[in-house]
Amino acid sequence: MKGSEADQLIIKILKEAGQPLTTREIQTETEKKMVRCPDSTVVFLNKLRVKGTIKGEMSKEKKAWIWWI
Repeated sequence: MKGSEADQLIIKILKEAGQPLTTREIQTETEKKMVRCPDSTVVFLNKLRVKGTIKGEMSKEKKAWIWWI
């Protein structure tokens, strides 16, 4: 999957979830759709965060990075 297509897929997954998701939850959703991110999932999500497309932070409760729109 190419960059902009992957961006849109991640945005769609996060919007449909309606709540922050962990990196693993996002990866599981992309695998269900039989899609792979251009980079590793965490690297790709971080690139989207740096661009301002999504937001993310470390969750002490879940002991994982969480991501949201």
